[in-house]
Amino acid sequence: MKNWKFAIGISALLLATMVGIAQQPPKHDHGLGFMATALDLTDAQVAQIKQIRSEQRAKTQATHAQMKGVHEQLQTLITSDTFDEAKVQAAIAQVQQAQAAEMLEHAREMNAIYKVLNPQQKAKAVKLFGSMHEGFGGMHGGPGMHGGPDAPPPPQEN
Repeated sequence: MKNWKFAIGISALLLATMVGIAQQPPKHDHGLGFMATALDLTDAQVAQIKQIRSEQRAKTQATHAQMKGVHEQLQTLITSDTFDEAKVQAAIAQVQQAQAAEMLEHAREMNAIYKVLNPQQKAKAVKLFGSMHEGFGGMHGGPGMHGGPDAPPPPQEN
């Protein structure tokens, strides 16, 4: 019982985040700027990475639309006078499947970007970004962040 409540809560949070992101105007790609500087990318490499990311965004738009529909379905099920556990579980399974598909596409994108790098840049990328949760495209897990080299140890349970 606790797991489905957690899954619904996460799903609602994800939907709110996706809606918020969809309503924001496009921003300058600071992650690419950081990557270009940190790895000393050439203009041709930056152009290739922009192309890879652009193609990836086009692929993920359909998945995002599917996720939005499933989250709307979950919201309807949650706010229903009668609770249909089987339908909620089916919707959660759809969310999990879409998330797995997104993760797979993200891994493909990161691999395609990695292939653009020369051997020295690859070594530097692994050193700089190896522990980051979001790969080359994100800043999660950097110094002082969860999982980064300067991250504090996890809290101990008593």
